[in-house]
Amino acid sequence: MHLIDLFPISPSSIPLRRLRPQRCIRFVSVGLCLSLLNGCFLWHVSVGQLKLLSRRQPVEEVLSQATLSEQEQDKLRLIMRVRLFAMDQLGLHVDDSYTTFVDVGGPYVTYNVSAAPKDALRPYVWWFPIVGRVPYKGYFSKEAAVRQARTLEARGYDTYVRGVRAYSTLGYFDDPILSSMLAYPDFALINTIIHELVHRTVWVKGSVSFNESLASFVAAKGVRAYLAEQYGADAPPSQRYQDLRADTKVFRAYMYDVVQRLETLYQGPLSRAEKLRQREQIFAAATSDYPSVFPRMKTKRYQRYFERRTLNNAVLLSFRRYNRDMSFFEQAFAAHDGDIRRMIDFFKTLGPKDIPETFRTPSAANQP
Repeated sequence: MHLIDLFPISPSSIPLRRLRPQRCIRFVSVGLCLSLLNGCFLWHVSVGQLKLLSRRQPVEEVLSQATLSEQEQDKLRLIMRVRLFAMDQLGLHVDDSYTTFVDVGGPYVTYNVSAAPKDALRPYVWWFPIVGRVPYKGYFSKEAAVRQARTLEARGYDTYVRGVRAYSTLGYFDDPILSSMLAYPDFALINTIIHELVHRTVWVKGSVSFNESLASFVAAKGVRAYLAEQYGADAPPSQRYQDLRADTKVFRAYMYDVVQRLETLYQGPLSRAEKLRQREQIFAAATSDYPSVFPRMKTKRYQRYFERRTLNNAVLLSFRRYNRDMSFFEQAFAAHDGDIRRMIDFFKTLGPKDIPETFRTPSAANQP
């Protein structure tokens, strides 16, 4: 997913000539109301978003200029096909999203900071207008994200700073294709486009885990349907994708076990000092034992997971946010006769009180 958790709603001196008039009005009027609530952080994300919007170029123009590599041009064309599929076959709200392109000048467009106490799998939670409670905070500057993480670490929290290649503005603006997205492999790119369009179509305020899980569920189904339409259900691309999905299940099962061992530890009667000591043992064992699952994997997609990050509670909560038990969505999918479009229409009618408790973002005390 990949949602920056505050939207561009504060005026700035950056030219707005590329924005539609009604979008400019929305940007300025809402910003005047909310700028006093969030101060410098709101200004930071507002300026960052405006920079992106003011640099958009139509995809057709970018392709005609041939400034991108042939592979990157192919990915632009793939995105254009997927957005049409998402609109026509899945019923997602597309509007003019992904018809323009922006070079973000780096591998990531934003950086998300998340945090958690060292002795509990409970997220540090921020609150913002429009989106409500969220368990992470996005920055357009890596340096700003790292500063926020260090501040939280000094207060005793585990933290995780994660680069983000794509995010959704939830329909407030027409999202552009970002150059950072073109680094995704094709399967991941298809998944990302559908995932972000789900956010544009359905967003339940204050329920980030539900929203991310729904988007992940629909995207997985959508990728499979897209590949079947393009190549056939039994064609090699469809089979490779099924191998990746099988590996995802193996990876999730392994990580769920780690999470469960930590939950048992944290909820037990031991002292905080003993819990902190034993959690390090669990982290170390999880890392050293991980190669034992490799023989059950069909690809190498997940084999470097522990090489790229050091385990802590914030990292595990980030994993769990995108990897919840999908049985709730499977049941809803079956109840609507396997029709994604009908299932999505059903979820549009839900409010925060209709979301299962396990998916709700807690009102955390934010105490280490």
